[in-house]
Order: sequence, then structure tokens, then C-alpha cells
Amino acid sequence: MTRRDKIIFGLTMSVALAFGFLHVFVPDFSLDFDRLHIFFFNLCAGGSILLYFGSNAGKVTPKIYVYFALTVAYALSAFFNEFWLTLILSVPLFIIVESVRIKRFSLFPFDFFRRRPRFEKYLQASLLCLSIGIVVASLVIINNHYLHLVHFEKLTIDVFFLGYSFPLSLLTFSVMFTFMDKATDRLYWVLKEISFWAITLGVITFFIFIIFELAVAEIFVSNTLLAAVLMTYYIFVKNTKNVQQKWILSSGMMFLVVTGLTGVVYLFEYLYPPLHEYHDFLLVLHATVALYGWNLSGLFIVVRWDDFPVFKNVKLLIALHWITVLVLVPLGKYYGIFSLMALPLYVVLLSVIFFTRSQKEAA
Repeated sequence: MTRRDKIIFGLTMSVALAFGFLHVFVPDFSLDFDRLHIFFFNLCAGGSILLYFGSNAGKVTPKIYVYFALTVAYALSAFFNEFWLTLILSVPLFIIVESVRIKRFSLFPFDFFRRRPRFEKYLQASLLCLSIGIVVASLVIINNHYLHLVHFEKLTIDVFFLGYSFPLSLLTFSVMFTFMDKATDRLYWVLKEISFWAITLGVITFFIFIIFELAVAEIFVSNTLLAAVLMTYYIFVKNTKNVQQKWILSSGMMFLVVTGLTGVVYLFEYLYPPLHEYHDFLLVLHATVALYGWNLSGLFIVVRWDDFPVFKNVKLLIALHWITVLVLVPLGKYYGIFSLMALPLYVVLLSVIFFTRSQKEAA
């Protein structure tokens, strides 16, 4: 990826986090800054990096630049509640994502049921999840703002906008499985297959249960997903060579474990109502760690890919990542002083990951 591309995507990610803090400084603003926060990170920068990785072209192609420009317009139209424009923009976005997926794989995802490398299955699932997300979000807009055919309290456009983080999560799994050794025995192969199906189907069913507000089912699936994540973490650590990417992705998996734990605790308020007191903070922590911890770890690897090792003391870099994501960003959602600390540290983190010369070059 060229320096110009890194600047564009790094700047977009930084602006995304800034929008996530704006409600602290402009509390009575009539529009929802979180839409720009979510879109700029997930759909604009994250989606473009996913297409870059999925196209396997080794560069950001003109098609991806068009996708990026359209997603910015999509984000702004949704922010200003101009949903007619959001719907129009959904069409070319869907076509671009599907064109990348079909060119790399096939029209129908038959590879899910074949003996294919798991990283390819996760990558195709990620692209498919992005295109399906665009379609479903459009259907929700049509229902909620024009036709009003069905009504569910959780069937809101903002819930589906959050769903744009799922493709990036699957992308990070794809990156992880790229670095894992090939299956050497039957058990290892079976565990990797269980990981793929448990996580991909688990995410889909969990989202359905959220919409229909099936609390017990949500709790069951969230615990199943957490178990699948822990199993995947184990086989990743046991079957990956000791390179810097392993350290960064292992850190990302720990972020995902935190995400899973906060999600489980968040759902248990249905069974233990006193937990409702921590409802908002748990939700903020859950979303922040998933977005800027787990998902960002995968994007770090994709952006640099063949340009490692990135930093002599990678543990210091990981520590900076944890302090920023687990402490400063969640607190910055409530207190301006922490947001003013979190944003510069986040920019430093992106700058080091994106632009530091690799230690191979330095040597």
C-alpha cells in the first residue's frame, strides 16, 4: 500500500474517532455524530482496506477509490437523514463489493462447503457480509422510513449500521488463519472448521436474536461465540510461528475476549436487573474494544502486510494500543479531557503502524 493510501485511510480513521467524541462537546446537536464515527471507520476506511485485501491486486485500485468516495457520500447522507440518497448510493456500493468477491471467488459461495483454506472462507464471508449488510440496511431504511410494514423496537437503522463492523471482524479472522500452519492432523483440521462455522453462523444468529429480543437465546449464542473465540485463540497461538504479526494478532484476540466477556455481562442484565446500572458503559466498552481493538489489529496487518517487522519493541506498541482503547477512548466518550488525550495517542499509534520503516529496511 502506498504512502498516499495510508494517509487517506489513517486520516479517515482518525476523523472517525474524533466524530465519536463530538457529542461530549456538542451535547445538544440534533444529528447523530455516532453515525459518522461508525461509517468512517467501518464502511469507508475499513471497507476499502477489505476490498484492497480481497482483490489481491497488491494496490488500491481505481475501483476501490470509487468505493471509498461513495461510502463517504453514503455516510454523509445517512448522517443528514437524506435516506433517499443513501438508498441510491447502496446500489453501486453493492455492485463494487460483489464484483470484487465474485472475481476472487465465485457468484455462489460454494467454497464454504469445500475443503478450502480457512482464511479464504473467512475472507469470502467478510466480503459477503459487507454486501449483505448494504442490502439489509437498505431494506430497513425502506421499511422504517417509507413503507412501515413491520415494527420491532430493535429493527432500527442504527443497529444495522453497527453491523458494518462484522465484515472487519471476519477479515481479521482471515488474516489470523493466513499465518497459521496448515492442518497436520485431523483434530487440528476439525477445530479450524468448527471455528469458521461457529463464528460466522454465531454472528448471524446472534444478530437475528437481537432483532427479535430473544434474551435467553442471545445469552446462549454469546457464550457459544465466546467459547469459539477462546478455542480459536488457542489453536492460533499453538500453530503460528513467532513473528511480530502473531504478537499483534494475539493482542487483538485478547481484545476480542474482552469484547465477548463484556457482551455476556451486558446480556446478563436480563437475568440480574441490577446490572442495568452499568448498561451504557458496558455497551460503550464492548463496541470500542471490538472496533478499535480487535478489528484494528487485523487492519494493521493488512496495511503493512509484507512490511514487517514494524517496530523493534512491539510490546510497547501493544501497550500503547491497550491504554488507548481500553482506558482513554471509553472514558473519552463521557469526559472531554480523556478524549483530548485519546485522540492524539490514537493518531500516534496509527502513524507508527502505518509509516514506521520496517526493521528489515533499517537493517
